[in-house]
Amino acid sequence: MPKPQPSIPGLVIGGTGSNAGKTTFTLSLLCALHARGLMARAAKTGPDYIDAAFHAALTGQPAANLDTWMCRETAPSPAEHPLPAGRIPRGLGRVFERMSTGFSQHEDAGGAKAETNPSAKPDLLVVEGAMGLYDGGHRGAGSTAHLASLLGLPVLLVLNAGGMGQSIAALAEGFLHHRPAWAGGLSVRFLGMVCTHVGSARHADLLRQSLAPVTKSAGVPLLGLLPRQGAPELPSRHLGLVEAREALPAVDRQALTQWVEQHCDLNRMLKLAGVQTPRLAVDADKSGASVPEVARQARLSEAHEPPTDRFFPLSDAQTQHPPRPQRKRRPVVGLAWDEAFSFCYADLPAVLHELGARIVAFSPLRDAAPPAECSGLYFPGGYPELHAPRLAANTAMHAALHGLAARGMPMYGECGGYIYLMQSVQVAGQSHAMSGLLPRNCALGASKAALGYRAAQAAPDWPALNQSATRPLWVRGHEFHYAQEEEIPLPSPCRPLWKLYDSQGRFLRDEGCRLGSVAGSWLHCYPEGSRRFWRAWLRTCAAHLSDTRP
Repeated sequence: MPKPQPSIPGLVIGGTGSNAGKTTFTLSLLCALHARGLMARAAKTGPDYIDAAFHAALTGQPAANLDTWMCRETAPSPAEHPLPAGRIPRGLGRVFERMSTGFSQHEDAGGAKAETNPSAKPDLLVVEGAMGLYDGGHRGAGSTAHLASLLGLPVLLVLNAGGMGQSIAALAEGFLHHRPAWAGGLSVRFLGMVCTHVGSARHADLLRQSLAPVTKSAGVPLLGLLPRQGAPELPSRHLGLVEAREALPAVDRQALTQWVEQHCDLNRMLKLAGVQTPRLAVDADKSGASVPEVARQARLSEAHEPPTDRFFPLSDAQTQHPPRPQRKRRPVVGLAWDEAFSFCYADLPAVLHELGARIVAFSPLRDAAPPAECSGLYFPGGYPELHAPRLAANTAMHAALHGLAARGMPMYGECGGYIYLMQSVQVAGQSHAMSGLLPRNCALGASKAALGYRAAQAAPDWPALNQSATRPLWVRGHEFHYAQEEEIPLPSPCRPLWKLYDSQGRFLRDEGCRLGSVAGSWLHCYPEGSRRFWRAWLRTCAAHLSDTRP
């Protein structure tokens, strides 16, 4: 499909590395935009659904993940080029269209195109990059620079100035002019620069003087000098991750707003990004004492106030039947969603809705059973190990799931959801019973068991029996987990789900376990890299609906 043109202003926040301060700056920027009464929609590059959940929580708008490697539904290859010659993968175009236009097309149960469902059109797109600007997978696949180039969005470069003086100029010049050999026709447009981890006023002056020749020659302005002292702190992370629901109460939104307003030229930044709004006149108090006008703007409209628990917003369109008759009833997907299960790509509900499903949430921690209207159940990733005693104690939910499995209801779990479908998980030497739907066991380790991009070919009879033999079903996604599954063959009649490969097409292993209508895997499927899979799985849900209801 042709290269999309942004219908609204946008920018990509790229950094010099993983420790540059991108996430703190992004969250601060989102809070400041909200305080000004602006509606921002944010996204994260790469397979990071945690930061996307924070974006959704702070903006009150659906978030997304953008990735140039995972969005393709094809077999991986060492020769796969990250730059599709003036075109972008269709899946990436769909995500970008949803973000920038506020419209989402869906299908009815028969696969026919149905009406579009509008949502509020944002004032600005903010895309948070991952790792360093040019870091990615094989041949730069999935890098922030690659994504910005494809989408035609300018990059705001975040420079980690910690321990640097005049060397900051060399660092900035290198990033501004670097053209990696694998990039081909890659062209990155820079909106500006900000420095983080600034130690003192004297340090700030030195950085400003050192960068002056670079800003003049490259035409890329210095827009902020963010001090290390007084910088807002984000909560520490279990296994490197913390869910938005858990962390939000500790996030000081006013402190985030003041930090970026006081130390960045936000008016100029927004003007360069193309934001046309009368609210650009907001002027923060540079003394650091208070920002009264920003605080006043934060109360302008309750319509812009994001609920504190809205870490993963689901739209009414996704959770309700459309207001028109359907030729066939839509499958209803029960989404396990609570403190134990919240690691899910933020735009998966949108994709399931577009494919004809309606979504209802339930809690394996607290509920006695999934909602009675469900025709299929999806268990996303999460931290079942942190809540293992409570999950084990909810035997009513276990019994309900066994009853539904006996009647053939499709159930699918990914990573943490896969653990919950197993017989048990061992944490710190203690075993905790899970639902017991799959005859597998695992133990939580102290180091990563797997991490990286993944491509997978579905087994011939998974997830639906009517797959085309001439067009194998491929999905793309990622793997990230500390739990280690027991190293014994699958017992009969269990079968694997996938042939699993890395980003260069090297075979890794047969992956997952399926028993009857219940299946689980360590693989996190990227929504726009697995639409064929989800469409086929929803067909099994629709078939179950037809078999069990008049």
